[in-house]
Amino acid sequence: MKREIELMTGYLNSTRKNLISILDRHDEIVSKLIDLPIHESTRLYFIGNGSSGEGARIASFLSVSVLGILPLCVTPYSFTHGLVDAVRPDDIVVAISQTGTSHEVVESIRLARAKNARTISLTATSDSPVAKEAEFPFVFPECVEHVGYKVTGVIGLLYAFWIIILGLAFHNVRITKTELHDNIEEIRDLTLRYDDLASKATDWVEKNVEVFEKAKTISVLGTADLVETAMEFAIKSIEVQGRFSLAVETEEFLHGICATDPKDNLVILLVDGKSEAFVRRVYPVIQERGHDVLWIGQGAPREGLALDIVDSKHYTTAQFFPVVHACIIAWARLKGYGDIGTIVFADYQKQLKVREE
Repeated sequence: MKREIELMTGYLNSTRKNLISILDRHDEIVSKLIDLPIHESTRLYFIGNGSSGEGARIASFLSVSVLGILPLCVTPYSFTHGLVDAVRPDDIVVAISQTGTSHEVVESIRLARAKNARTISLTATSDSPVAKEAEFPFVFPECVEHVGYKVTGVIGLLYAFWIIILGLAFHNVRITKTELHDNIEEIRDLTLRYDDLASKATDWVEKNVEVFEKAKTISVLGTADLVETAMEFAIKSIEVQGRFSLAVETEEFLHGICATDPKDNLVILLVDGKSEAFVRRVYPVIQERGHDVLWIGQGAPREGLALDIVDSKHYTTAQFFPVVHACIIAWARLKGYGDIGTIVFADYQKQLKVREE
């Protein structure tokens, strides 16, 4: 087993414990937001790259529901190169970065503060630049990972983001204390399923790894917030397995991307209870086109990876991240992947100097 995959396996096995630790600190996290008001004119900006951007976009669904605000989810480069001009003093800018050293993320916080906006940062590293620059820095050491392919931090900082949104909603009288508690306990209950879901995915891959291995390209589909877990699958299969992969919303796939050559392409469908009926219509049509199709989730046919997904209005992705990461890790372990992507990634970052110390 390659060293990076060995490390990923360790982080996968410890993630549930670390997620529970974050949830156990929710009172402390929420209390720090008491002096952060949301006015009628307040706009939210959620900023992140890569898996941090995935978390920001997933968190936007909860923001709409409990705050009544649709945040603008943007990459840090887009924010620093134009969109910052729209920021006003009542606005709240939330930046998420696992290392806390991404230059454009840090610069986003600096520019937002120069516009007198309120700034929040989420990171795993206490002495990082993004933690030093934000008005409200939140540090989650549970998300520290010494590996190129992140596991715990991807979902851990998402949990942190959810708690912060719930805290803002509570202090601004958008939800009650009981509703805050109920949301935290719902996330906790889903977290207790983490290891079982990861184990089930691992067992399936060990028996069916050739479904992944024979594919030269991969298209991962999901609906609503599952698009972002589809993105995580696609990114990890590029980094770890070197496959050309893309992620797209399931319906968007039907508006052009479905015309891709089915030869050697695997279509993966991530399915929860809300999307199951729609996917039951889509699945046979994709098969008729000659694509190999893998259904992962609720109601999967016999050849798929069937999972018992608990219905959740906001937190379904908590049940899919362990599955996605377990699939990637098991595939890499069985076929010897994992030593190239992290080297390429580090080389790009070093040459382009994208990190601040």
